[in-house]
Amino acid sequence: MLLDVRDLHIEFRTRDGVARAVNGVDYGVEEGRTLAVLGESGSGKSVTAQAVMGILDSPPGRITRGEIRFQGRDLLTLSEKERRAVRGPGMAMIFQDALSALNPVLSVGEQLGEMFTVHRGMRRKEARTRAVELMERVGIPGAEERVRQYPHQFSGGMRQRIMIAMALSLEPSLIIADEPTTALDVTVQAQVMELLAELQRELGMGMVLITHDLGVVADVADRIAVMYAGRIVETAPVHDIYGP
Repeated sequence: MLLDVRDLHIEFRTRDGVARAVNGVDYGVEEGRTLAVLGESGSGKSVTAQAVMGILDSPPGRITRGEIRFQGRDLLTLSEKERRAVRGPGMAMIFQDALSALNPVLSVGEQLGEMFTVHRGMRRKEARTRAVELMERVGIPGAEERVRQYPHQFSGGMRQRIMIAMALSLEPSLIIADEPTTALDVTVQAQVMELLAELQRELGMGMVLITHDLGVVADVADRIAVMYAGRIVETAPVHDIYGP
């Protein structure tokens, strides 16, 4: 099992008391397979993903119980330095709001290139070349020129492709896609999902796809886990969920 989440509990301490956002979540992802996590807003999907990535805001968030095993190691026992080493080469996340996730004052080439200068020790020129290659790989036309442009100069669909390129730059074993087609029109949604599925097959990654839209997962997921009120209430192969 590539990722194995066991009995995960997460709470948030607020002025009004303790809010238990995640109440005993269990799910797993195998290498090269896709788990779609479905649920309404507020069901705990994204909070669970943030805990897996090690980016949960703490405080106010706090993991009170459970295990998050990635490639056999319990991530909750690692130091922050060790968790940072896992992010990028081991696992990466695609956020739902690309405009907010990207730095508005740096060109997309600088942001993509930083992955290689920080994690691979490349020189800036070599990193820029790799950034152009990544942009071409995710289907951004005119990458050689557009690598100098800033996030606001791209459409929503193109920004999402840049986020995908950034997440896949170090070829991680696991990708977490948190509502990757939010605010995109139907045609662009289909293109983004097709791109993700194609890259996943090419790289052999495991993927957790978080969404509230049944329509975007039918062709890409192997298993579906349904969340409600901080719990997994149903899990099954995708053809059982969609079957008659």
